[in-house]
Amino acid sequence: MDKHNLDDRMQNFSYNRGTYDSYDKFDKLYGVKGLRTFLAFPLQEQLPLGLLSNKVVHDLLPKMKQLRMLSLSSYKSITKVPNSIGNLLDLRYLNLSHTNIERLPSETCKLYHLQFLLLAGCIRFFELPEDMGKLINLRYLDVSNTALREMPVQIAKLENLHTLSDFVVCKHNGGLNIVELGKLPHLRGKLSISQLQNVNDPIEVDRANIKMKEQIDELSLEWDLGSTFLDSQILVLEKLQPSTNLKSLTIKGYGGISFPKWLGDSLFGNMVYLRISNCNDCLWLPPLGKLGYLKELIIEGMQSVETIGIEFYGSGGSSFQPFPSLQSLHFENMEEWKEWDLIGDTTTTFPNLKTLSLRKCPKLIAGNITEKFPFLTELELRECPLLVQSIPLSDHVFGQLMFPLNSLQQLTIDGFPSLMSFPITGLPKTLKLLIISNCENLEFLPHDNLHNYASLEELKISYSCNSMISFTLGTLPVLKSLLIEGCINLKSILSAEDESEKSLSFLRSIKIWDCNELESFPPGELATPNLVYIALWKCEKLLSLPEAMNNLAGLQEMEIDNLPNLQSFVIDELPSRIQKLSVGSVGGIMWNNEPTWEHLTCLSELRINGDDIVKTLMGPLLPKTLVKLCICGLNDTSIDERWLQHLTSLQNLEIINAPKLKSLL
Repeated sequence: MDKHNLDDRMQNFSYNRGTYDSYDKFDKLYGVKGLRTFLAFPLQEQLPLGLLSNKVVHDLLPKMKQLRMLSLSSYKSITKVPNSIGNLLDLRYLNLSHTNIERLPSETCKLYHLQFLLLAGCIRFFELPEDMGKLINLRYLDVSNTALREMPVQIAKLENLHTLSDFVVCKHNGGLNIVELGKLPHLRGKLSISQLQNVNDPIEVDRANIKMKEQIDELSLEWDLGSTFLDSQILVLEKLQPSTNLKSLTIKGYGGISFPKWLGDSLFGNMVYLRISNCNDCLWLPPLGKLGYLKELIIEGMQSVETIGIEFYGSGGSSFQPFPSLQSLHFENMEEWKEWDLIGDTTTTFPNLKTLSLRKCPKLIAGNITEKFPFLTELELRECPLLVQSIPLSDHVFGQLMFPLNSLQQLTIDGFPSLMSFPITGLPKTLKLLIISNCENLEFLPHDNLHNYASLEELKISYSCNSMISFTLGTLPVLKSLLIEGCINLKSILSAEDESEKSLSFLRSIKIWDCNELESFPPGELATPNLVYIALWKCEKLLSLPEAMNNLAGLQEMEIDNLPNLQSFVIDELPSRIQKLSVGSVGGIMWNNEPTWEHLTCLSELRINGDDIVKTLMGPLLPKTLVKLCICGLNDTSIDERWLQHLTSLQNLEIINAPKLKSLL
């Protein structure tokens, strides 16, 4: 925005939302009388912390009486909407999504022309104005992911509503009853009906006409966890049968022991997504295999299910193919689940499944659960200990799991402390991503076999493989990203004996965290010409950084912290094109020549943590290219003005954990 050449006849104003948007960014708008649009982009996405001057909200915007579209989404500093919002009588669109507001003032109900009201992701928002019925032109109301526990009865007067993200059933007599849904005939898109435990009479559900709302694509039916479940609620869910046009369905917190017959009926041929969550008393799953176009299925928190058997697949004769379109299957937090019956000797139960995730199923015992998944590309196994213990150690389940998975590209193994080795035949050679977490006793893949994994691009080892004392770079031909975290006995990073420029030419990211035994990197410079990011944290015995850092011409971001024995961190040896630098506690910081930052001509973000580090690095003049500066752990009462006065490009200044600071100068 050019602040010096604004036409006072300008009607539309939009801009990219910044981390800190001060009043100075907008002050020239005071001369613009007829502004109709004020939009902070992007409109819908939840973004990181964003702050906007209160003067903009409370002084500038209320003067723009002709505004029709106003978006202040993702500004966390907005905690209150001024009463003056009611003066913007021409407003059609108001977007306050992902702010920290708790309520709207009653004056909001004066906005008779308002058609769109977006409050999604306002996690502190708990109250809509009682007079919502006055917003007679409202077509779109999004209050998803808020703290709303009640809704005003006048919601039922908004007969022009096309989109209502949430409908909260009230428990009080005279409050918003599920019957009122029947008064909103034009609803379409996404609808969530929550606090269904407050429906006292199942007959009321009939009058809500859920089945007749044929333009609803996504429906969520939710009961509060821990609420008293009455037998009548079984009939409530039966009567909540949606239109067969439905594409997405979520059922959460239902307390019956069984599901209604419509759930899993083949008539729901448009359904592609289904999630059943925290239905703790249900003893078995519905016949979901009959949903011919279902692509994603999530089953979680079903605490009473012990066996998943043939009832899960449905029946349709010998030629019946269950789950013909399912691509993603996720089970989580199934505490009593013990057996999984994968039916048939010849039928492929899941012919198109690409992703299988099993999380927190502590009693599940299964043999070769992958025989029925010929095209699986992603497999995630977390905290299912009996999958390993159920088979003799010499013939690990992983040996059977991996063998038929010739298409597997992503494998996650987490929470198997008793697992000791991979199968003798190794892992699928098609792997692109391998994540190993909390497998302390697992032996890492044999070094002399690593070159066989010619497709592996990402490797993450976290708090696992305690026997590993060294890791050799260059043995994985196309590795792009390496994370090693919490490997308690790792002492050294080595170079492959046959290392060449080609072997490390793909590596772009190295992260090594919480490896307190690590002492060294290989001698000589790293042959990583495309390395973009390196992070070294909490490696208490590390003595030195990789040699010839200034030759890493592609390095853009570097983070080092909690390296107390690092002998030297030489500023002069950082690559000149580095853009982001974070420096915390290190053993020694030095310059080869006179202290200066002059060669870092591209540095735009600098984070410094620790009083001594701050004073050492801020002494020489920082690069004028800095756009963001974060100072953490300063122990002084003021900041030396020489540190900041030359930083003409600085836009963001953060000062964290400076308890004695009284002034900036």
